[in-house]
Amino acid sequence: MSTGRSIVSTCAAAVSIAGNPSDEFGGGAVAIPIPDLTAMAAVHEAEGGSFGHRPTDATPPGLADAIADAYSARFGSVPPVELSLSSNIPAGVGLAAGSALVIATLRSLAAFESRPVDPDELIAITSNVLGGSDETGRAVLLVQAIGKSTALALGPDGRESIPIPDDAPFFVAWSTSDSTEPIAATMRSLRRRFEGDHPEVVGAVEEWRVQAGRARRGLLAGDTRLVADAMHRTLATRLRVSEVSSTARRLIELGRTAGAAVNTPGGAGSIVGLARHGDHLELVRAAFADAGVDVVDAVDTA
Repeated sequence: MSTGRSIVSTCAAAVSIAGNPSDEFGGGAVAIPIPDLTAMAAVHEAEGGSFGHRPTDATPPGLADAIADAYSARFGSVPPVELSLSSNIPAGVGLAAGSALVIATLRSLAAFESRPVDPDELIAITSNVLGGSDETGRAVLLVQAIGKSTALALGPDGRESIPIPDDAPFFVAWSTSDSTEPIAATMRSLRRRFEGDHPEVVGAVEEWRVQAGRARRGLLAGDTRLVADAMHRTLATRLRVSEVSSTARRLIELGRTAGAAVNTPGGAGSIVGLARHGDHLELVRAAFADAGVDVVDAVDTA
């Protein structure tokens, strides 16, 4: 049973639109939040004087205890609260559902203690909790940890928050009904070849870095055609040097057939796309709906 004060914190899903996965190899990427897909962590002061959590469908086994252990290891103790998690972010499709749950929880625990926690610290603790089970790129983690409705450009020289044009018709689409092959092996293969100076992969990382820069310039200038081309080239390079799941290939084909620029966040069960304009976005939504695929806008329309 819980009593006393309560804290509620959130963390949105996020996705890289261009440059990925070169941010994992010292390159760059541009990522955006997905405000309509959000994880929420509520903590309530507990009567028993110790940490506990209420099991929910949104809580993977062991996650709440792992977060509490990591928080305690970093700050010396975990506050005496009862934690409840909820989320509408689809899990296992490449939209950073796991890191959203962790970051939302860390924010609530820290806020309960009036403890300031900067984005880099959130990322470090989140990476410790998820370990090798998560393939979320650094640009995506930064977007989630910063927690603003802006794009984030990450490159070798640092990071930069960029306003997303209000009328930029970004969207994400995903499918959990198809079988989705794990992507960890693909990323391990890319890393092994990159560290072994494989010319094709080293060249791909440089190309991804260039496309991250082009997407950044496009967002700053409000040039959605430039952003779309950077997304297209990012995906074309990925398909040349690595595998994506059969689910991702189906979504890519649906998006391209509908005339949208698309990219895959990690080769799993989702894509991020950019329509040509608002009316075109309606047609894209309809095409995915006809195929039984979930789709949401990736901009804050409030």
